Amino acid sequence: MGEALHDPAFFAWYGVLQLQARTMERIAKELEERIGMPASWYEVLACLGGEHDGEGCRMNELADELLISRGGATKLIARLEEAGYVRRVTPDDDRRATFAQLTDAGRAAAEAAHPHQLELTREYFGKYLTDEELAQSIAISTKVLRGIGAECGWLEMQAGVEDAEQAVGASSGLLSAPAAEVA
Repeated sequence: MGEALHDPAFFAWYGVLQLQARTMERIAKELEERIGMPASWYEVLACLGGEHDGEGCRMNELADELLISRGGATKLIARLEEAGYVRRVTPDDDRRATFAQLTDAGRAAAEAAHPHQLELTREYFGKYLTDEELAQSIAISTKVLRGIGAECGWLEMQAGVEDAEQAVGASSGLLSAPAAEVA
């Protein structure tokens, strides 16, 4: 245990863990107050409204993308289906597969919630970092996700990161730069 107390890798990882947990807690609470639905619902709607819009997403793939169990995804989709935001579809050519698809109401709810999600993300995360630090954060996340074999194409695509190692190297001085002033 004593070694972990002096290990920069441990502190960097633990800092990311704390950052994610604390910001997610605040964002989820405030998002639900603003839009009247749990943040977990919005996350599903946003996922289905992104690259999966139209054809939907296999339930097992959706669970993987949301970092939840398949059973958890099934329960979540059942609640969203009950609310009229999602429908489940079983293709005629593969009766074993089940896809979740957005309904028009689900698409409208996601579109209405999205500006609030962006505003809260900026409020609880983005405002403390410069544009360069945000780019560095994306590059570091991409590099680690690639390193552990996790799917991160969505992050690379959204960020325009072609080579995470090159991006990290190009701005490596940021890690030693002073943090942005907290307003």
